[in-house]
Order: sequence, then C-alpha cells, then structure tokens
Amino acid sequence: MTYQLKYLSLRARGEAVRWVLKVAGVTYTEETIDIFREWPGRKHEFKFRKVPELVVDGKPLHQTTVICRFLGERHDLASGDLWTTTRQMEVVEALHDLANSMASALMARVQGDEERQKVMVGLAEAQFPVVLSNIEERITNKGWILSQQMTWVDVFIAAYLDVYENYFPGEVAKFPLCEALRRRVQDMPVIKAWREERPPWHPFEDPQGLVAPSGGPP
Repeated sequence: MTYQLKYLSLRARGEAVRWVLKVAGVTYTEETIDIFREWPGRKHEFKFRKVPELVVDGKPLHQTTVICRFLGERHDLASGDLWTTTRQMEVVEALHDLANSMASALMARVQGDEERQKVMVGLAEAQFPVVLSNIEERITNKGWILSQQMTWVDVFIAAYLDVYENYFPGEVAKFPLCEALRRRVQDMPVIKAWREERPPWHPFEDPQGLVAPSGGPP
C-alpha cells in the first residue's frame, strides 16, 4: 500500500496526519504546497477544495479525521470497539473544531483585521480548556484515551496539543493527564526525530505575536 500526503507548507491540520503515519510505521511521501504562492492556483485540483489529501494506492482520501481514522484502523491503531471509538471521536472533533477559529485568526492577522483576530483568538482561548477538560476525564489509568493501549486518537490529540501549546503556553500543563499524554507521544523516537527535523513555522501560522498576554492581539 502506497501513501502520498498532499498538504500546505504548514503544520496545522496536516501535522496530525503526519504523526499518525509515522507512528503507524508506514512509508509515505509528501507534496508540500506553498499556501501563498501555489495554493490559490491549485485549489481546484482537490475535490473539496481543501487539504490534507492522502492518496492511497492512487485513490484520494480527504478530511483530516477521516484520514487518521482510516490509518488507525488499517494499521492496528484503533480500539476495535464501536462505542469506544465513537466516544473517542467526541474529543477528536471538539479539538479539531478549534482549528477553524485559529485559521480565521491567522487569516485575519494576514489581512490586518485586528478586531476579527481578537474575536477568533478569544473563541479558541475560551473553548480550549473546555476541550482539555473533556480529554482529561477520558484518559485511563494506562494513560491513553478510553483505551488500555495507544490508538490513533492519542497520536492525533498529542499532535494538536503540540501545536496549540505554542499558541496558548502553559494551558495544557493545567491538565496533568493531557500534558503527560502529549509528552508521552512526543517522546516516541519517530515523533521526537520528526519534531527535530521538521521545517520551522511558516510565517502564516507563526505563534509569535498572535496571542497577547491579555488574550487579544498585540
């Protein structure tokens, strides 16, 4: 089975897919599309006009959570129980929802719309601890989300926490089980190596200056 990931020159939604691919131990290639120089002219190539797209044996698969769930079930990183998976998906979708607010805040920054930036950052900042609280209560005594062993959901959540910790420093640490989960996945050799070699933040999503100490833009 061959995999090719197509995504923008960002971490964002593509980072969770990268982490799941790496933890699954599969070989894949990635085509990186520059968000400013290339994406506007190539957007029409994708069925939903969005990425990430994972090409599986020549067939395209879309939507971040769909891709990650497919990989998890395909490569023995899933719970195998429908009810457990469904309850895991609650926190997956809740955390993923924050991406919409953050993307809007980042776009507002590029456009110089400080008021919208402030509003969208505020929405994400208010919802983030709510989501973390729900993740926290689902982590078992084994340290995984509703499971006695690691699933793709743990990897997905850790990848997003890795990103959001940079936007809201110290917030994850207020939830010790979430923080332990994040560090546990980050310390896996394959993820540790990726975090050391991955490209630096693209200017579009650079956390620097997005969130002021007061919670609004600087």
